[in-house]
Amino acid sequence: MNIGILGTGSIARTMAAEFAKVPAFRCEAVCSRQQATGEALAQQFGIPKVYTDYDAMLADPDIELVYIATPNSLHYAQTKAALLAGKNVLCEKPFVPTVAEADELIALAKEKHLFLFEAITTAHHPNYALAKQYLDDIGSLRIVSCTFCQYSSRYDALLSGQVPPVFDPACCGGALMDLNLYNVHFVVGLFGEPMLVSYHPNLYWNTPTSSASVPARRTAPRRAASSSSATRAASSSSRAAATARSSASSVPDRKIFAASTASRRGSTRWRRSP
Repeated sequence: MNIGILGTGSIARTMAAEFAKVPAFRCEAVCSRQQATGEALAQQFGIPKVYTDYDAMLADPDIELVYIATPNSLHYAQTKAALLAGKNVLCEKPFVPTVAEADELIALAKEKHLFLFEAITTAHHPNYALAKQYLDDIGSLRIVSCTFCQYSSRYDALLSGQVPPVFDPACCGGALMDLNLYNVHFVVGLFGEPMLVSYHPNLYWNTPTSSASVPARRTAPRRAASSSSATRAASSSSRAAATARSSASSVPDRKIFAASTASRRGSTRWRRSP
């Protein structure tokens, strides 16, 4: 399968190296806003074509799959454009920010008989398969707590007053989209779609408390609850991890899913209601 890579960041380089290990894959083209960064990636991995126009790459008949490795807020529009152009898509996590966008893209992929994947590793780890295999042997589970911590390579920039895309709400950034997504996939993959989602983020100085106001800069995160973010807590991953509809709240033995996030940490807790 011939692949066109959209984006030239660190994850694009990592994936280009992985694509090179699979004989059935061939990186046919790379698309970047800047010719120089596209050429650098192409030279490093022997990619024959460099584009600076995404539509031009989508019009390339040699490309069968587009790998999207751009900021989170661009995933929806770029994935939709690729599907409309008849290309299969492998989109970096998080897939898209909302359930509505996920539903639309999945329906479009089915309509056009195309493959649409989110690049998420959790479900493919051998130890995860073992966890699923022996889950029933553990007994009746009531609480599962997951924590994924990592000092972001861009966190120092945030502390200095910059706002890298990974920490920018306007770019669908934050620990929830970056790290806690793995916890969401882990829990939903084991127990299925949640019936209720509760999300309690730690907000940093660059995070608005509402669409109309931005708090003064703080030296430490402020804890706050956000009902609108509850949808994003589950819908940022593939549709299987999307938040349950409000009508499902009346289902007996419902599953409760909570996600909390900080600037360098993602935590998820799954609890079955009594």
